[in-house]
Amino acid sequence: MDHIYKYLRWLSLDIVLGAIFFLAYLEKYYQTSLSWNVYLALASAIWLIYTTDHLLDARSLSVPTSERHLFHKKNFKGLVFISGLILCLGLVNMYFLEIEVIRNGAILSAISVAYLVLVYFIRRLWVKELVVALVYAMGVFLGPWSMIEDFSYLDIILLIQLIGIALLNLFIFSFYDRVADLKDGFNSLVLRLGANASQFAIITLGICLMIACVAIGIHQEIQQLYLVMISILMIVHLLPNTFSKSAFYRTVGDGIFYLPGLFLLL
Repeated sequence: MDHIYKYLRWLSLDIVLGAIFFLAYLEKYYQTSLSWNVYLALASAIWLIYTTDHLLDARSLSVPTSERHLFHKKNFKGLVFISGLILCLGLVNMYFLEIEVIRNGAILSAISVAYLVLVYFIRRLWVKELVVALVYAMGVFLGPWSMIEDFSYLDIILLIQLIGIALLNLFIFSFYDRVADLKDGFNSLVLRLGANASQFAIITLGICLMIACVAIGIHQEIQQLYLVMISILMIVHLLPNTFSKSAFYRTVGDGIFYLPGLFLLL
């Protein structure tokens, strides 16, 4: 079972599944009705972004340190072919999407393409965590937001909170991966700030996110969901001896995005 899940992680399918769970939760939260085409669009977009990013990283390395990058390097041509098929499927799927989703998605797609172009030309790009967190959160909110007419300040805050959670997730991963990233010549916020400053930044961000959940209203279910996600991430960061084994931090850290599926059952 662990062997199968390892490949699911390498292929970023766990990320895709988490995004689908979160979209389903937001569909219920906003009381909208989303077609399966919206779910397909989100899944294909996230998979393409993550896979393209991994392929670019793997291609730039002669001998990758991480198993994920080694997998992408060994299967480069096959993954490029599959990515082409997924891209074609995504383009065909656009025909069945609502015009509001297409319009908003075009803006987000432009941001994603700009990021990938920067990664290609600037290998030591250090804003990776910030951009990925922004694109992920906006991608999840894009469908429900396209279906509602009026926004409130709370909607913007919910998006900012999810950006913060995604950033915390990536920040913690970068902290665990800092030695491998340095060896492979990658850059990150952790390598830019240094270990001590990164520790302070991670803990500060986690505490601020927790305070925000309580201040906005812990009686709200979505704030309870956010608080549980943040708490698990902080535990992962504070117990490195437990979570560093077999990249367990990634399994648990990405697993928090399955929690919206659990909350749907409550």
